[in-house]
Amino acid sequence: MKKLSIITAYCISVCFMACSGGSGNSEKKIVIMASGKITVTDKSIELDPSLTHNEQEVVFKDDKLTLAVKSTAGANKTFELTDNGTYLLNLQTDTLIGGLVNYGTVGMPGSITAEAMDHIIDSTQQLMQGTNTNDAKGPYYVLPFSIKKISAKNNTKVVGSFKGIPYKNEPDADGNLPDVIKFFSVKQKRETLKDLMEQRAKIKQNH
Repeated sequence: MKKLSIITAYCISVCFMACSGGSGNSEKKIVIMASGKITVTDKSIELDPSLTHNEQEVVFKDDKLTLAVKSTAGANKTFELTDNGTYLLNLQTDTLIGGLVNYGTVGMPGSITAEAMDHIIDSTQQLMQGTNTNDAKGPYYVLPFSIKKISAKNNTKVVGSFKGIPYKNEPDADGNLPDVIKFFSVKQKRETLKDLMEQRAKIKQNH
């Protein structure tokens, strides 16, 4: 069961699909993931760093948004955002890797070949290095203290690194199914990669 759950989590995280379509609304949704306390005042976001993980969503109606991000530790940045849609602001200490979750009807296999496992491990290693990412359609690679547009839609659901993937994708208030984008930290990827490599060794021992 553990082997299957590990493989399932990785297939969800590496087999990403492209985000498509636009919202048609003049909105910029900022999803903040931070290591520390978040304080939002008008168009300014302040971070008081700590080991506590916090998340917050804020929506701006500006055609052109100038977003000031400040840290009590001394780091300050200003971001100019012109496109509408959903953005991820990474105020964590680790890089975040994410992509669109595919709520398909095809189930995962109960067993996996060594060759397939090699492919999953190779894809995961590329994601960790930022060499298999795509700013336009995902997967996404968001460095600490940076912001990235992850969808042209403003109803996109963003699942943080400390939350599980929703079992079902529920329609929004307008009856539309939103995109669901799941993010992992590089540290999480590294830990699960170790488990995958152990599983690969066991598979090869049995063949």
